Amino acid sequence: MAAAIVAIMCVPVSAAAAEKGEKDKAPANAATINGEGIAYKDFDWEVALYSKRMQAQGKQIPEEFQGQVKKDVLNDMISRELILQESKKKGIKVDPQFVQKEISAIQMRYEDPEQFKKALAEMNMTEDALKKQITQRSAIRDLIDKEVASKITVSDKDTKAFYDENPSLFKRPEEVHAQHILIKSEADAEEKQKKASRQTLVDIKKKIDAGEDFGALAKAHSQCPSAQNNGDLGSFSKGKMVPAFETAAFALKPGQVSDIVETNFGYHLIKVLEHSDPQTLKYEEVQPKINASLRNQKVQTEVQKYVEELRKSAKIEIFVK
Repeated sequence: MAAAIVAIMCVPVSAAAAEKGEKDKAPANAATINGEGIAYKDFDWEVALYSKRMQAQGKQIPEEFQGQVKKDVLNDMISRELILQESKKKGIKVDPQFVQKEISAIQMRYEDPEQFKKALAEMNMTEDALKKQITQRSAIRDLIDKEVASKITVSDKDTKAFYDENPSLFKRPEEVHAQHILIKSEADAEEKQKKASRQTLVDIKKKIDAGEDFGALAKAHSQCPSAQNNGDLGSFSKGKMVPAFETAAFALKPGQVSDIVETNFGYHLIKVLEHSDPQTLKYEEVQPKINASLRNQKVQTEVQKYVEELRKSAKIEIFVK
């Protein structure tokens, strides 16, 4: 339930960890930057958040890497604190109405206010803490836009050079866009059951040959989840489907319907909607994406340089061992 809140925290900031228990005794700092502290509670919260993100991706952090993770998290927090302090020096202000709109957008993802509060509790946060986090995240972004991103451009020469030097990135393989109707039959099913499943498709095929709509029949009879979308599987290239299904699909022309195809899932009828030959995308088609990608890489590099310059003049004390 906390996913919507986690989604806005791509740039979590130290001051936004739980304001719950503000009356409790303030914990020791994990670090101080120009006299401003990063509390241990905030540091621990971000380490825990990082671990949750890894777990959500099916990854576990080995014990021997825990120390490095903590070091990286703290280093990231220090960088963000430096940028935040610089944003204050530059007089960057975040409009409270913008922050409230962000909060409202998050609330809209939940069925009711109680679900929103529950999600906040799962993240060990309050609404005020979330507002503070959004405010600080926005200030950081605005400073980066003003001091770094706005000054970076990518020439068409660089974009074209990247296109010419990386041809494999712009090759689109042969693809088909297909619908199918599946009648399930386990590989070890009795012959009687297999015959019944196959006969069901024989009868459906007769209806298709007589002019009935393939999509409507898929929706009514297919035992694949794609049935709710008229059997539409979208587009796929070779190597994405089981061999028998792939062979049949790629042998069809647009508008054609296959004979019955048997796979380990059961029996299928396949209709190809589109069949695209392999092609190399034209430079004009991909130029905007290449430009954006190269610009983003430059921004990331320049942000690192910018933060390094801030570090040189900052007084940083680290207390995490």
